[in-house]
Amino acid sequence: MSLITIFVILLAVGFATFAYFSEPSEADKRTRERLSALSRRVNERYEEDILKDVSFSRFAVVDRLLRHSGVALKLELALEQAKMPWTVGRFCFYSVVLMIAGSVIGNWWLPVGIVGWLPGMVLGLLPLVWMLYKRAARRRRLNLMLPDAVDLMARALRAGYSLPSSLVMVADEMSDPLGPEFRRTSDELNFGLPFQEALSNLARRISVTDFDFLMTAILVQKETGGNLIVLFDKMAAVLRSRIQFERKVRVHTAQGRLSGALLVAMPFILFVVLNLLNPGYSKPMFENETGRKIIYGTLVSMGVGVLVIRRIIKGVRA
Repeated sequence: MSLITIFVILLAVGFATFAYFSEPSEADKRTRERLSALSRRVNERYEEDILKDVSFSRFAVVDRLLRHSGVALKLELALEQAKMPWTVGRFCFYSVVLMIAGSVIGNWWLPVGIVGWLPGMVLGLLPLVWMLYKRAARRRRLNLMLPDAVDLMARALRAGYSLPSSLVMVADEMSDPLGPEFRRTSDELNFGLPFQEALSNLARRISVTDFDFLMTAILVQKETGGNLIVLFDKMAAVLRSRIQFERKVRVHTAQGRLSGALLVAMPFILFVVLNLLNPGYSKPMFENETGRKIIYGTLVSMGVGVLVIRRIIKGVRA
C-alpha cells in the first residue's frame, strides 16, 4: 500500500473521528436551548419561540447550499422519521468518507476495472441502509401502537372530550414513539395551526399508511358529520386485523426470507474468506474478460432477485 493511500485513509478517519466527538450531546443541546430561551428579550415575537429551526449542517456555507436542494430536504425528512440525531451534512460526510475509504481499499485489493470500486459503493451506502433500517423499525412500532391509540381516542370521545382533547390524552398515555408525535400535534393545535394541517404534519412525520387512512376518515367525518366513536371502533378493529395478517405473512415467509438472505450473503462471505486465506485466489477470474462478465451478470441477477422477492412479500402484505 502506497504512502498516499495510507495518508488518505488516515485523513478520512481523522476527520470522521473529529466530527463524531465534536458533536454536542443531547444534554448539551437541551442545555443550550434552555439558556438561549432564558436570554431572549421579552419583547421578541412569540412566533419565534414555537418555530423549529432545522439545521442541515454545522457549517453555514454547507447549510445554505443544502437548504436549496430537494434531495437534502427529502433526506432531512427521512432522518426525522427515523429519529436519528444526524444532520444532512453529517450524513453526507459519513457516506463520502466511507466511500473514499472503501474505494481506496478496493482498488488496492482488486485493481481490475469497476470491481475495485464496489467496496467503496457498498461502504458508502451503509449510512443510508442504517437510516432506512431505523425508519422501518420505528414505523413498525408506530403501526403496532396505532390501534391502541385509536381505542383511546374513542374512549375519550365517549367520556365527552373533544377531538383535540383526545389527541392530548393519547400524547399523555402513549409511550414513545407515538406519544411524543401526538404531543407535538397537540402543541401545534394550541399554537393556532389548523386541524387539517396539524394532522397532515403528523402523517408526514410518522409516514404510516394506516394512519393516512385514519386521517382521511377523520377529515371526511369532520366535514360531512357522523359518529366518530363508531368510526374509531371500526378502524381499530381493521388495524388489528391487518397487523395479525401481516404477522401471519411474516411467519409463513420467514424460512424463504432467511434462505434468500443466506444465499445472497454466502458468495460475498466466501469471497472474502477465501481471499484472506489464499491471497490472489480470485485474481484470474477478475483478469479474464469472461470472468468479469460472469461477475457482473451474477450481481445484476442477484439484485433483481432480491427486488422481486421483496415486491412479492409487500404485495402479499398489502
